[in-house]
Amino acid sequence: MSSVLDLARPELRRLRPYAAGAWEPDCIRLNANESPWRLPADKSERGLNIYPPPRPFALRAALARHYGVGEDELLVTRGSSEAIDVLIRGFCRSGVDGVVICPPTFDMYRLYAGIQGAEVLAAPLGESDDFELDVDRVVAAAGHGAKIVFLCSPNNPTGGSFPKPSIEAVCDALAGRALIVIDEAYHEFADAGHSLSLLRKYEHVVVLRTLSKCVALAGARCGALLAPPEVVEFLGGVLPPYTFPTPSIELVLAALAKDSLHVSSERIALIKRERERLAAALIDLPGVVKVYPSDANFLLVRTRQAQAFAETARQANILVRLFPSDPALANCVRITVGRPRDNDRLLRAVAGVESIDEP
Repeated sequence: MSSVLDLARPELRRLRPYAAGAWEPDCIRLNANESPWRLPADKSERGLNIYPPPRPFALRAALARHYGVGEDELLVTRGSSEAIDVLIRGFCRSGVDGVVICPPTFDMYRLYAGIQGAEVLAAPLGESDDFELDVDRVVAAAGHGAKIVFLCSPNNPTGGSFPKPSIEAVCDALAGRALIVIDEAYHEFADAGHSLSLLRKYEHVVVLRTLSKCVALAGARCGALLAPPEVVEFLGGVLPPYTFPTPSIELVLAALAKDSLHVSSERIALIKRERERLAAALIDLPGVVKVYPSDANFLLVRTRQAQAFAETARQANILVRLFPSDPALANCVRITVGRPRDNDRLLRAVAGVESIDEP
């Protein structure tokens, strides 16, 4: 029976991983060439003079409980961006293999593929249908030597989710031919279900998650790669040890506590309400052509003149995102849903009402 690892780079499957020094928290560490003293300013629980564990074992266990998977099905990464990088490095041979992306989408797929020397095969979304996934385009693009297909759902920057039957159709068509990576960085803001059930159904599916948005930890850089155990073990050998720093481990563990998650859930609910309010208000403005449906914590807005829209917002000390190099997003701006008072300030600015500085 074939294994999903048959898709991985054969030379990396033969590579012996780095063996880190033994990590036993109750022992005096004379095996890692660390300083025996803390810095005076070091207030961390464990001490920053000591390397973090080769893999953040306690954090992996907490995240596995949080996502409802086994510990051997989860690899902790520095944000989901590092997961994208290690997947491409692990499965794509430079100058030989490719990745499929569905533009307009998260641009880091293209960047990491380029760094690795993997070909980028585009299967554009259907703009006339609110940027919907075109299954036939994806399967056709994958036929040109793709090892990985990236499906970002909810998609950044368009905001929409791909229907589960469409994702399953891609998985069925490419079984044994390509790894299907479902990037769910924004799934907490969607009302539809997630793709974890596909991990049980298909051996060639990987799901990416992040705590950057849903629990307000963008600065801690914590992501999770969810995959079959053999994929997690293989990629763990590609990823260097000691990559996840001690302060981030401690912060994320605190964020996963019950009381903290309750606060995060309340804030997510508020963002979803504000997303609908902001969308309804924006579509009534004369400079706005369309507000696309969103399952994320942002809105994609097509305007009559995106640069003028952004400059008007900037005069009120507000930044929005432009996409000048993407023809599919001509005159589009991406607006992150902020606090109610931030959203009000944006609306006043782009409506031509003088903004009042907030205290």
